[in-house]
Amino acid sequence: MAEQIQTEIKKIHAKVGEPFKIRIWEDRTRGSRYVPTYDAGLLKLISDEYERTRHIRTNDIGMHYFEFVPVKPGRHMIEFECRYGWKFSAEDRLIYEVAVAG
Repeated sequence: MAEQIQTEIKKIHAKVGEPFKIRIWEDRTRGSRYVPTYDAGLLKLISDEYERTRHIRTNDIGMHYFEFVPVKPGRHMIEFECRYGWKFSAEDRLIYEVAVAG
């Protein structure tokens, strides 16, 4: 039986030109990472940083920080998929709706 991917939409409020961050817990031990999909004409990705929080040789667990700047007002979607380099389908999906005020 296939696992069901969570698709709860999380809401963020932002203003044009003011950066906002999204923080996602990530376990890279098995080679996975979250990859964002968004309209680059509406949002600009200015930072994509990973900070390892567990300092154990066999684990690579930490926080993945994404920082965006809204370019235009409106409602924009950002979809993060947890992917492996060798697998075509996503293991998990996180969806954010960004309400951007002018």
